Amino acid sequence: MPFRGFEGPAGTGKTHRLIEEVGQHLIQRPLEPHQSILALTFMHGSRKRLDSRFREIAGLRGKAVCMTIDSFAQSILQRWRSVVAVNQLHANDFDQTCNICGQLLEDSIVAEWVARTFPVIVIDEAQELKPERLRILKALVPHVALFVAADEFQCLDDSVDTDLFLNWFQTGRVEALNVVHRTGKQGLLNAGVALRNLQSPQSGQGLRIEYNFRNVMPFAVASALFRATGSKALIYAPSGRSWADEIVARTAQGMQSQGYGAIPPLKLVHEDQNNEERQVILAAFSETETINTDEVCVILASIINPPPWVSSVRNAIIRTNQTQGRKFWDTTELTELVERKAAQHRAYGYQWTRGIPVMSIHQAKNRQFDNVVLLWPPGVGGSDEQKARLLYNGITRAAQSCSVFVRTQPLLNQAPFRF
Repeated sequence: MPFRGFEGPAGTGKTHRLIEEVGQHLIQRPLEPHQSILALTFMHGSRKRLDSRFREIAGLRGKAVCMTIDSFAQSILQRWRSVVAVNQLHANDFDQTCNICGQLLEDSIVAEWVARTFPVIVIDEAQELKPERLRILKALVPHVALFVAADEFQCLDDSVDTDLFLNWFQTGRVEALNVVHRTGKQGLLNAGVALRNLQSPQSGQGLRIEYNFRNVMPFAVASALFRATGSKALIYAPSGRSWADEIVARTAQGMQSQGYGAIPPLKLVHEDQNNEERQVILAAFSETETINTDEVCVILASIINPPPWVSSVRNAIIRTNQTQGRKFWDTTELTELVERKAAQHRAYGYQWTRGIPVMSIHQAKNRQFDNVVLLWPPGVGGSDEQKARLLYNGITRAAQSCSVFVRTQPLLNQAPFRF
């Protein structure tokens, strides 16, 4: 049967309808005890959120396996490695891995092997499917019940030719969703419609777009974050990381001015702080080329406020010593271990951000907050349409309010603020 698809602007409930439709499908065709739903997405952050959505539905809780499409492709290559070797297939990056996976799945034996375990496959945020990943879905369509959610305008990778995906997507039974449920604020709704039509967004109910003098800007940003009630986030456009860093440092000190009053210290936390944590740990071993197991454990134990994944580094070192008798580690080996454990925690760890989260527009995809403060610096690249997509994705993360701050006044007369 043709796959089931859902398309629509941000906040129209594509993921909700996706999961709801899967639930309806399973009433007619229940899973066998050994079967599960396979839910695929592109980034680990999206994977975590999709996993959480399935956990919220009592009838689907425990029945879904969520992973990135690249991880799924790698698992297929690993399972069928003998076929890969016989055919002398080589993958040097994720694109090649996905392409080979698609090639393997075009063999009905391999596809049916997947279908026996995962008769239902869900893919969210499908608009960014490159040809290599699209090949995977095309190969699976005849063998599984496939459910796909996408919004072409939310593709933020300007290197992707979305026409290839759209041509395939329209071959399915696609339902268009048009009513935005995320917000009822007319200013946010109007801006979303304007940007999708490459028209200038205007400040209105729930949305303000403004420039402030350089010495005033930190107060304006901090005030918007402090006075907002409910969940909040600081989001920055590409090339805005250094500006976000300045805001993080400045707001941590607290502020006071005649115009904005007293603003207490705010704790803003980068969601990719994993990188900084990794550097702190590696710096502890920077002055030695070789170190024994006991010394490694002592150094790790002496680190103040260590990140939660450090314990897995220590356990791995102790376990290697016990099972392999390994007494010494060099800097290269320690670096590889630390980076691997940090990456695993970032991908699969579930922890709450203790503070106001700070993230890029790309990291904010598929997220929702009551209030968003968006930083738009000079130097955002891409076409006018690409800039509109970026601003749209930032603004539509907000349910109640979005404050967009542009760093220089001329930006207000350029795309995506004026077309």
